[in-house]
Amino acid sequence: MSTRFSVSTSSLEMPLRQAIRTAAEMKFSSIRCDVRTELKPRELTQTGRREFLHLLKEFDLQLAALNFTVRRPFYEQEELDARVAATREALELAGQLKVRHLCLRIGDIPEQDSPNFGILQQAIEDLTRHGNHVGAVLTVIPVGRTLDGLQQFLSTIRSGPIAVDFDPSRFLLGGQDPVQALRNLHQYVEQFTARDATRDFAGGGEEVPLGRGEVVWDQTLATLSEVGYRGPIHVQRTTGSNRLKDLANAVAYLTRVSGEIW
Repeated sequence: MSTRFSVSTSSLEMPLRQAIRTAAEMKFSSIRCDVRTELKPRELTQTGRREFLHLLKEFDLQLAALNFTVRRPFYEQEELDARVAATREALELAGQLKVRHLCLRIGDIPEQDSPNFGILQQAIEDLTRHGNHVGAVLTVIPVGRTLDGLQQFLSTIRSGPIAVDFDPSRFLLGGQDPVQALRNLHQYVEQFTARDATRDFAGGGEEVPLGRGEVVWDQTLATLSEVGYRGPIHVQRTTGSNRLKDLANAVAYLTRVSGEIW
């Protein structure tokens, strides 16, 4: 397994064009952009899409995936139609930009006998069907607390492809073993986000610079290779006062650990 790294342009905390230049200077091979804040479908014209792709080519970068944020889970009825419609637009943008994955959180998975389960299932069936039509894969960012429920839910989606963006820190903070979760979900894992975290005595926790938390990276990366993952390792930093330094250190740390394994 070769080690390639991508980065969220939002983690760089600068305008998109400058973030693209910085990602190239930091030797990333690809980036992820945010649909809600950086590449808004209704504001990005056909000319704008061509210019964006040309800019990536100029800096020898690939677009690894798109991120999209929704404000409520897909089983909550309030403004559900609007959330589904906005996600459909984001999937269409992914298809237009020839990027396979749209990564987003869909919320906790309700109990299977709950009415909310059916609401969530119907919404996600609609989105995976639309994704299949436009050439993009709805890629779920798990909350990390309901591994069994997530596996059961994913197995019920048959209208189109669905994938997982696996972030070990989310499973750690959800009280799950990230390595075991990765093994259990491996057939769906098509994106991998490397973040670290520490837990506290009250059952909470927080994101910390990668390598300073509780994720066991040698085991995690070895398992990632074992299950046949071939995509980039995506680094992201959502907190901290010096994110550029934290991202550079994360790449150096993961390069060193992966070199000892592969």
